[in-house]
Amino acid sequence: MNNGNKIGTSGTSSIDASNVKTSVFEKISYGMGDVACNVVFALTSGLIVYFYTNVMGISAAMVGTIILLSKFLDGFTDFAIGFIVDRVHSKHGKGRVRVLWMAIPYAISAILLFAIPQHTTPMVQAIYIFVTYNFCTTVVYTALNLPYGLMAPLMTTNEKDIATINIFRMSMSPIAFIIVSSVSFPLINALGGGQSAWLKAIVLYSVIAVGMLMWCFFGTKERVEMVAANEAEKLPISQKLVLLFKNKYFIILTLASIALGFYQNFSGTGATYYAQYILGNNEYYGILNISENVPRIIAIIALTPLIQKFNVSKRNLTLAGAILTVVAQLSFLVVPTNLVVASVIAGLRGIGEAPLFGLMFTMMADVVNYGHWKTGVRIQAVVFSAFTIGQKVGGGVSSAVIGGLMESSGFTGKVNEIGSAINMVNDMYIWGIVLSWAFIALFMWMYKLDKHYDGMIAEMREKGMLEQAKN
Repeated sequence: MNNGNKIGTSGTSSIDASNVKTSVFEKISYGMGDVACNVVFALTSGLIVYFYTNVMGISAAMVGTIILLSKFLDGFTDFAIGFIVDRVHSKHGKGRVRVLWMAIPYAISAILLFAIPQHTTPMVQAIYIFVTYNFCTTVVYTALNLPYGLMAPLMTTNEKDIATINIFRMSMSPIAFIIVSSVSFPLINALGGGQSAWLKAIVLYSVIAVGMLMWCFFGTKERVEMVAANEAEKLPISQKLVLLFKNKYFIILTLASIALGFYQNFSGTGATYYAQYILGNNEYYGILNISENVPRIIAIIALTPLIQKFNVSKRNLTLAGAILTVVAQLSFLVVPTNLVVASVIAGLRGIGEAPLFGLMFTMMADVVNYGHWKTGVRIQAVVFSAFTIGQKVGGGVSSAVIGGLMESSGFTGKVNEIGSAINMVNDMYIWGIVLSWAFIALFMWMYKLDKHYDGMIAEMREKGMLEQAKN
């Protein structure tokens, strides 16, 4: 097998992609794509369940069941999009072209989530939610976010620059989450608090998101096309899956992504109810998210010198961060109802979360290289798609768990909630996050790739597996 790189996916000249270091502007442009993607993520991971139950009065159990089914469907579309991206040949590249194609559908699908018909039967509303939720998250968001996530290793093969690109991405991505989570309730309450107020806010968010996606598209270039990846396109799906599961680090990171999906749902959805029923004001949801995400951003930025100058192991950073997150979250057991204490705990949790959020896509690129080294076949998009499947499966299962637990507690969605439901909100928010990050710590302890990664890459170069084809 002749393995190598061919430059020219975006029409650039034949240069050594391992020597390419992207500009700060291009890194920021790439990060803008994830800022835009996090608009819908903030809505679907935190606010949408609250909107369904507390604004539209829909059963929490029904919502949880719909989301569970949707997430499993989402897993199939992730694989499908992964295989499609592997076969895309466009002058705009593999990932960039999807950013261009999906920008407008992305905005429309987000608006449709909140346009539920009011004066109709619960069954009609449930069908509407199922269709629009799947159109938004299962189809459009997947077709945008998965190819976007693949772009970094297609912009350069310089390993340190890929790490920096992803650090820019993951330090910028919480910006949309912070803004949406902190501004939404005050803005919606100021607009009247009903469904029309929610729709006005979502239209505003969607227009801004389209602008950021266009910035991402025009501000970035794909320069790398692996010959080994092109050869892998010819393989049948069944063979790719067999090769995929021969990659033990892929399995470990996929399990970690399932746990991450659990965390994101228990944190996002749980925090809305925790703010209202434990802390006493739904607008405190924004304070909790600012308290968590600002320290996370600062900590992610601090990862660059740790990796580039001090060569600290990615695995050790993520393991230490997971342990810190668990310890911080357990502090809620001491003082669960104080906003200041909750904000401090959220800040500590954000610092602990930073290594995984900042490095997970770089680790996935490492896993792609490991699979290439082990099997001789380079599978890129499918690896990234399978990782996102883990997050979505974790999110779907946890949504069903949350819906079932809240239903069993007698949750009503009213301002004056019953005591058993309030206790359930408290327990889910604390223990859901603790258990999620405990499992992430376990999987990071099992991840040993960093120990022999440099030797593996040196061996691949020596064998010509990473040589670049000349035009």
